[in-house]
Amino acid sequence: MISLDPNHTALVVIDLLSDFFDSEIWPDSIIPQSRQSLVKTTNELVSCCRSKQIPVIWFKQAFKPDLSDAFPHMRRSGKKYTIVGTDGCEILPELDVKPEDHILFKSRFSAFFRTGLDELLEKHAINHLILAGITTAWCIRTTAVDAYQRDFNILIAKEGIAAFNERDHRDSVHAMDGYIATLLSNNEILKCMSTQSE
Repeated sequence: MISLDPNHTALVVIDLLSDFFDSEIWPDSIIPQSRQSLVKTTNELVSCCRSKQIPVIWFKQAFKPDLSDAFPHMRRSGKKYTIVGTDGCEILPELDVKPEDHILFKSRFSAFFRTGLDELLEKHAINHLILAGITTAWCIRTTAVDAYQRDFNILIAKEGIAAFNERDHRDSVHAMDGYIATLLSNNEILKCMSTQSE
């Protein structure tokens, strides 16, 4: 059984933003239909972490309106989403974000890329990360890889992640689980915390 010390653990929730749940922007994505289940699972996980005084860090992907800081593929296509100052860049209103939480912005897949996350985790003496959010194949996976390369121990909330399609989700889970990260249910994550406190 993995043992999580709440004093050295943080929850990182990535990109649960309105634009990613807009089926008009993503007509082929399965993420919009996962909204209710992702919100429920994430709020349960957040509540569990708060009960153990584990810091909660929310990430918002955000780009300038002219896309000058956006991904190369966005600049090539001109497709705009998660633009600074728009509702689409906001965290889903159903999610339980509190004033004491941390909100960081990113402009690339990894939550570590020029975001200040390294410094925040160092400040709190974090060595275990719990990851949740979207997408499994891109932002979750690249963040997990970057965390692993920084010697963090990584848990991924398997009920709290989703990809644009089932194949990407399945392949990324297979690549990560048991190698760079461990995928667990919310109940299993809670048991890891309980093991430490016993």
